[in-house]
Parts: sequence; C-alpha cells; structure tokens
Amino acid sequence: MRRTVRARITAAAGSAVLLLAACGGGGDEPEVGVPANADEVSGTVVFWTYPLGVIDSVNWWQPHVEEFQEEYPDVEVEVVMQSFSNREEALITAIAGGNPPDVVYFNPDFIPQFADQDLLLPLDDLRDDWDSFYDASLASMTWQDTLYGAPLLMQKGVNMCHTDVMEAAGVDCPTTWEELRAAGPAVKDAGYYLTEYSGTSTLNHSFYQYLWMAGGEVLTEDLSAAAFNGPEGVEALEFIQEMVENEWVPLQPISVAEQFEQSQLAQGNVLYHSGENLPHVRSVIDPGKIVTTEPLQHREQVAVGSVGAWSIFDTTSSPEAAQAWVHFLSEADFIEQFIAESGYLPPREDIEGLFADDPQVAEGIDHLDYVRTGVMHPKAREIIDVIRPHIQAALLEGQDAQVALDAAAAEVDALIARG
Repeated sequence: MRRTVRARITAAAGSAVLLLAACGGGGDEPEVGVPANADEVSGTVVFWTYPLGVIDSVNWWQPHVEEFQEEYPDVEVEVVMQSFSNREEALITAIAGGNPPDVVYFNPDFIPQFADQDLLLPLDDLRDDWDSFYDASLASMTWQDTLYGAPLLMQKGVNMCHTDVMEAAGVDCPTTWEELRAAGPAVKDAGYYLTEYSGTSTLNHSFYQYLWMAGGEVLTEDLSAAAFNGPEGVEALEFIQEMVENEWVPLQPISVAEQFEQSQLAQGNVLYHSGENLPHVRSVIDPGKIVTTEPLQHREQVAVGSVGAWSIFDTTSSPEAAQAWVHFLSEADFIEQFIAESGYLPPREDIEGLFADDPQVAEGIDHLDYVRTGVMHPKAREIIDVIRPHIQAALLEGQDAQVALDAAAAEVDALIARG
C-alpha cells in the first residue's frame, strides 16, 4: 500500500505553501538503487510530466514506456500530463490527499521545499555515472549534500548581440562589465539601448546574475542569513543603477512586465542581452542578425538558466519500479532523443554532436557549466518577493544601493528566522 502522508496546508502570499509534511506508516525507508534482476521489479509508477517544448502529449511518451517495459515487463507506468499553471498547488493538494505521484518533473526551486519535508528519495546511489553529467546540472538538484533529482534537460539564457546595433555604434559584442560599460555612450548616441533589465522577472535572471558575477551570494554559506547586501551586492546594484541613470536601458521593463514581442530587444533596439530563450529570440529576430557570445563576466563568469529533473516521492509504494523508471529516463540514449526533439540542452557531457549544424545553439552547450539556476533554499521564492521591491526602489526612486539592500536583508533575515 502507498505510505500515508499527512500535510498541513495554509495560504501565504496568495498561494498554497506546504508548511509541514511527514511520512507515516512505520515502514523502513526504501533502498536506493536499481535491482540487478529486472524480473523481480513490479508495481505501478504514477508519472507526472508537463509540456516540455513541443513534447506536450502523453502519446509522445508511449513508445518510451514500451521500450522500458521490454526490460521491466511487470512495471506499469501511468503517464499523467499536468499543467505548469498552479503546479505547486496541485502537488500540495495531492500530498494532502495522500495521493502524490511516484515520479515528478521538478525545477531546482522545488527541491529544497520538498526535500526539507523529507518527502523525496535520495538519488546519489541511483546511477554509477553521475560524473558524466554537468556539475551545474547536479548542483541545482542537490540539497544539503544529497542529490534529489535526476537531470533531464538544461536551459541556458542566450548571451547575444544584435549586429545592426553593433554596426551603428561601432562596437564589438561585450564579454565583461568593463566592455559593456565602455560601449554604453556609443550605443546611446546611435539611438539604441545597451541592454535590458527586467524588474518584474525572477531575480534569478536579473539582479542575482550581476550579484554572482561580482562574486557575491544571496545567502550566507549556512543559509541562515542574507549576504546580498555585502560589497559585491552593492557593486552589482550600483552598476545596474549606472545603466539606468545613463538611460542605457529602457525604463519600462523595470516596473512593467512586457510581452517579449513588444520589447526593445525584440524590435532590434538593444545591443546586448542575456537570459532570454534562444528559440524564442529567433522566432522574432532574424538569426542572421544575432551574434552569440560567451557568458558575461566580472569577477566571476555566470550564465543564467535552469534545469529540469525527475524526482521520486519517498511515499511511493513501488520504490524499485520508480527508481528503474528514473534510471531509464536519465540514460544517455533517452536524453539524446528527448533533447533532439525538444530543443533543450543536454545535462550529460557524454552526449556529443547535437546541434552540429546550429552553431548558435552549440555555443550554449559549451558554457553549460557556467549556469546558475537560483538559490537552494525552501523559501527561495519568498526571498525573491521580499528583495524585488527594494531593488526597484533603488532603480526607480534613486535610493542608495546600500540602504536598499540593507532594508531588504533585514526582511530576508526575519523571513528565514521565522522558519
């Protein structure tokens, strides 16, 4: 029988948040690892997946399920296509009802929240070839030195310049803060913008990337307090302020969420950009007018992106079957097929030759180990919501960078202290 789950749910900041979840039943914890004898593995695996690029149908999964069942004939895989909309609430509702999935697709910020509640099965021993995966893909699925997600895909925001702006301003595509700053006056004189800064998007793709490039961190190493208000954070915010005050960036995106097609970037009016999805950019901008480049750097070189992975709830009644399925989904052969059809980037270094005819995508693969996905903390999303208005106050109201970050840090410390 499925092990029971009790959960206490409350409303916070307009969304359901899991405050406490504990596994009951008194049984031993499942052993981690795929059994040597496939004939001994049986059970049903309820598998929650989501629209991943063009892969948005249960039908796509069927031949892969059949291939898996050639080795594991006594395992039934029930593929459930979920919606990204309100997916956290759907998961919490399933947990509260004692009916969570066995295997689920997670992004990095879900890992600390559910692992911290002892709801996920550790996966360190699931494979003996984790060293074939990019370090960045594994780090993003690791909480308190334990791996809780088997990576399926990576995303990296494209670092790019628009050739029309380069030619008009007479500048090269920048790769450092110094080069970006030096290009600002010429780009402005030519009637264009240097870059864009989105004040409404996730801080993972805006302020945090400048903080990381400056050598700073959002939280202290033990995750007990804010660290972004140190000298590195002040330098990062002052650099963004400099671009705003010099009108090197459009003001509207700082406070208003724009449709990409309406942005200055999509209209070809921005020299440099990082963080946007390359296929999305190329659906609007002629690829021939795009120059891709290495991730921007200051003290550190950082690319923004994300990782998608499979996690196993330790409430599963078929732990061996669930692990066998996730092992299959993290094999090089399956991932290569998935990546070739979905257009994402591979989390495994031993997958080679993909996108050989598309150098703009191939260059992204070369820089996957520079990807940082966010802050591994159960309250990562709440931390972003606390910091964002203080960043906007500094950019739109001229508040001193140190003052703004200290005010944000005090709120974050209080949030963490509440536990």
